[in-house]
Amino acid sequence: MNSLRLFALTVAGAALAFPFASGAAPAEPAVVACLAPSQGLVYRRVSDEAARGLPVLISFVNRTQPIYQLRLVDAVALLDAERARLSECVTASAGALSNF
Repeated sequence: MNSLRLFALTVAGAALAFPFASGAAPAEPAVVACLAPSQGLVYRRVSDEAARGLPVLISFVNRTQPIYQLRLVDAVALLDAERARLSECVTASAGALSNF
């Protein structure tokens, strides 16, 4: 399991456990937004290939460009956006837990 998936599972587990640990208080809206599935097929494929290394990602993007209409810049932007979203989720989760 790659580190990004492990990180996402850790964040999701913490966000799911928080309402039960806090005594039936609903989760913060920011934490609930973290649970929204935002990964489509293209993102999952790009993420899997990126986990194997940059040369593999470049090869994948070049090989599938006619199918997905995806450039390397777009693939990196997808990965960066998801990492930024996960970072915001961790910050929101930490803030919610510190207020408890």
